[in-house]
Amino acid sequence: MRQRFSLIEQASHECFVVFIRFNDSFPRTDAMRPILKVNTMNLKCSKSVLLGTSALVCLALAAPVMADDFVITGSDNSTNGTGTTNGGTAAAIADTAINGSDTVSLGIALTTTGTNVGIKTNNNGTEAQSNTVTVTKTGSITTGTGNNAYGIFNDGAYNTTIVSGSIATGTGNSAHGIWNDGNNNTTTVSGSITTTGNYAMGIANYGNNNKVTISGTVKATGTKSAALYNYSGSGNSFTLNEGATIIGDILARDATGTAYDATNSKLIFNLGASTSYAYSVSGKGEGTGGGQWIFSDLDRSSQVVTTSGTGCDTTITDAGNDTCNLVTAVGAANAEVQNELQYITSTSLINSLRLDTPVNTSQEETTATDVWFDAYGVSTERDASTWDTTGVVFNADTRGLTIGKPLVLGESFGLDLVFNTSQTDLDVGATKHQNIAAQSFNFGVVMTDLASSSNWDVDAFGFIGRNSYEGKRKVMNNQVSTGSETVTSSYSGTKALVGFDVDYTTPINETVSFKGGINANLSNEKIGAYSESKYSTWNARTVSQAASGISAGLTHKRDLLSTFVTLGAEYSSLLSGEKASYTNNGTATSYTDHDASDDMISSVAVGFKYAGTNGVSFEGAIKGSSSNKGLTSTSANFGLNWAF
Repeated sequence: MRQRFSLIEQASHECFVVFIRFNDSFPRTDAMRPILKVNTMNLKCSKSVLLGTSALVCLALAAPVMADDFVITGSDNSTNGTGTTNGGTAAAIADTAINGSDTVSLGIALTTTGTNVGIKTNNNGTEAQSNTVTVTKTGSITTGTGNNAYGIFNDGAYNTTIVSGSIATGTGNSAHGIWNDGNNNTTTVSGSITTTGNYAMGIANYGNNNKVTISGTVKATGTKSAALYNYSGSGNSFTLNEGATIIGDILARDATGTAYDATNSKLIFNLGASTSYAYSVSGKGEGTGGGQWIFSDLDRSSQVVTTSGTGCDTTITDAGNDTCNLVTAVGAANAEVQNELQYITSTSLINSLRLDTPVNTSQEETTATDVWFDAYGVSTERDASTWDTTGVVFNADTRGLTIGKPLVLGESFGLDLVFNTSQTDLDVGATKHQNIAAQSFNFGVVMTDLASSSNWDVDAFGFIGRNSYEGKRKVMNNQVSTGSETVTSSYSGTKALVGFDVDYTTPINETVSFKGGINANLSNEKIGAYSESKYSTWNARTVSQAASGISAGLTHKRDLLSTFVTLGAEYSSLLSGEKASYTNNGTATSYTDHDASDDMISSVAVGFKYAGTNGVSFEGAIKGSSSNKGLTSTSANFGLNWAF
């Protein structure tokens, strides 16, 4: 209950009214109550003659309140520390100085002792009197061990608080990180807030329509504490952006025996479509009433809410919470990147075959090799911002080895028996919150020289193989000491790959020739069902994709050395398998790859081939490619042909 007492109701006809307000609505004896506030109203002075001190007070209060710019530059263990006001000489900043339309900047380490608050602001509750507090990346607040030693205390409305640095409060009771006491306050945290005391909340809202957005860390470890707390009021919200880590309870209050309930509380998830989470949220369950929550996810519609949450503290005084909701969502990055992963492994294998070897334009008969090797490495990444901000960002590193044994079946027809193995390590997201490690083994044949022409080179290939996958993903969990847990999975797939390559070569002069080609391939992989701990299971899925391309380039031959440059364009299409079915916390759902449409890839490759006189020849190539959907790749191949 907030009480106002008029000290001076009227001086002359119309001078001023001064109110002293005591805010004693906080029910605990250890809280920062009462708070003394002085508000002035109706500062228009009458023309009547005012005598004595009344006239002096009227003249002083008639001056407009000016906005101040505070820069905290030092710490003296008191609230607000020391610093400059409007660029003046540094001095102590009083704990009542930040009182409306003011800006405060902290870029140094501010410490307090006892019960002193770090930064304290107040205003008269109007938007025109809003204060702005900024704690930069180099700024920090560390409060003392006394009770109610808040990090930041905003007493009023429409205040803006931005924390890129850190706040750490002491071990005292109710030493909250940020306390918003008023309406329409906006808080943004990309840094960190840590509380350790009893009843110490990371961020608490006491009022209506306060909005808190978090992409940093909020941690509360004391008994009967909460990381995020809607204490009282309607429409208060917490939004968790990508990068947010919450450690401790998330609580909306349903006061016992009082009217100070938190209603229409909102918990909004914006962690990214590839992020998984399992948050235990305390209160009275779902809904708009006292202690209830409205849950939403801006990245997907497959959020699941049950009452099987764990770790919620039901002993917090007057919180009235009796329900522990488990709010879960499963990132579908493993389903979305399967198309790209299959394309990467197929293309890497094809590029390692003896299909792009520069054609020897001389009429001399070449010696058939008895065995050939090709080692390769590929780096692939996708930046979703280049084509679709909702796409999954990933980077993948592939390394592999291909071994071939040629068999001469006729004068112009050859068959290579080929074995290939490769490993791909794929990380999802800028923070690498999900990893897929793929191991591939493939056996197949390459049929060479299918056309009896000196200008044409027609090859075909076919492979069968088995891929094994080891998955690891981070699940954000506020009841874990680190704010997240790691779940694993293991699954496998059977793959078939077929294709052809047709090249036409014609000499330009004695040393330079033109080479053009067309190619196509089709791959199909059947992936088995698997589970990821208690949160999700994935059904079996078959992914089919096709690709076709053209190429054109020049080959230069001088003595035993051939060099080449090739430009290429390839069209890739996912034919089937864009939908993946899975369960999220026991609820069946599905994900459809929004990246399932076709893609166009352009490439350039340079390389060489050196034919040694001792039966050993070397070849190598570097290739770079980029696609319309932001997929970029760089590969390097080194081959050895050995004629025994």
